[in-house]
Amino acid sequence: MHMADLDALYERLAAAVTLQNDDAAIRIRAEYEPQAGTGAKVFPPTYMESNGTRYHFERRWSPEGTPVEVVVLDSYQSQANRCEAALDRVADRLGLPRLLMRFTHDGVTIELSNLAAPHRSRDAYFLDSVVGGTPFLVTPMGKELDQASVDDLTPLLIHVPTDLVYGLWDSHLKNRDLALKLARSYTSEMIGWEPMRGKRAATKGDPLNLPGEDVVDRKAWRPFETETKKKKEQTGKEEKDKLNQLGHGMIPAAPNESIGGVAVRSISRLGVLSLIGLAQLRFRDEEINRAGRTALAALALAGDRLAFGGAGIHLRSGSDLVLRSESMEWVQRGARTEPLELTTDDALQLVDLARERLAAAGVQWSPEPVVLSPSGPLAEVIRNVLTARGLEDAEA
Repeated sequence: MHMADLDALYERLAAAVTLQNDDAAIRIRAEYEPQAGTGAKVFPPTYMESNGTRYHFERRWSPEGTPVEVVVLDSYQSQANRCEAALDRVADRLGLPRLLMRFTHDGVTIELSNLAAPHRSRDAYFLDSVVGGTPFLVTPMGKELDQASVDDLTPLLIHVPTDLVYGLWDSHLKNRDLALKLARSYTSEMIGWEPMRGKRAATKGDPLNLPGEDVVDRKAWRPFETETKKKKEQTGKEEKDKLNQLGHGMIPAAPNESIGGVAVRSISRLGVLSLIGLAQLRFRDEEINRAGRTALAALALAGDRLAFGGAGIHLRSGSDLVLRSESMEWVQRGARTEPLELTTDDALQLVDLARERLAAAGVQWSPEPVVLSPSGPLAEVIRNVLTARGLEDAEA
């Protein structure tokens, strides 16, 4: 995109987020199909079983105007997480500020950023961390974030701007009279239209067809086996297992409809960046309102293009999809629409421009992450979990 076109796009977004034009939102609609083609099964995310299924079924109006059943293939939360993960991977390129909890155990370093934490910057991992030995919440930055309110969200814009795009709920602290709760301005979901429910059955075969129901002495069969905690508690006791518990014999399984996948008529991704939603965010002054909201719009568009701008998407095992078609459009007053063309490179350049305009308005993003360490009690729990997991992996 030429610089003049990029500047025009920035100005149009800036006018929208300050309610100076008729643009209400940017809508993205994409159509997908399984890589194996129409009719192949896909596997939605699973939830607690309800009404004989672990999938999320509901009814929607189809594009043709008829009520039909759909299945959710990727939720709002999951799609937001995909965008955040994509932004996290290019955070250095974008000069994107973020929090980063870092912990080293047995020579392996674990990192968790606010772009990956469940509650973003207000996640318990950060609330229970320290910076240079000082509890994060009592550092200058921690205090700024803790004191941010709907009347002035400037601290979040400075330190964790993506929280303002994907939503925030400060629900972990008891000493707050009113927890900060911000709606997401960007939403996206993937649904399958008119799902036909499949069945899933698996049978473990045995080339010699050993009698899997026969009971044997496990110690005699596995004298070399490392003792687990459970086995240590049973030391001296005879351990009896069926051969199929040791991996021998045929193990048939009945077909299961609750996790049997689905075949769908079509797959759609429905995404929206609410420009009037961003217009509700208030910062320190009017200049920052304009530049800050526009920068957030640019981040949302970059996250969408990075996560979904490719030839397809891997949702989970058994759900690899190829993109059939995609459209982006301005949604205006009166339900009018106007096409918008935006590549991934365009979106990244838009963030660069927005960052420069934001700095000119008085808010400078720091490209270096703020590194935190888990507090003593949290570090001990993490260490214990990782140690136990290492022992389990060694025994396996």
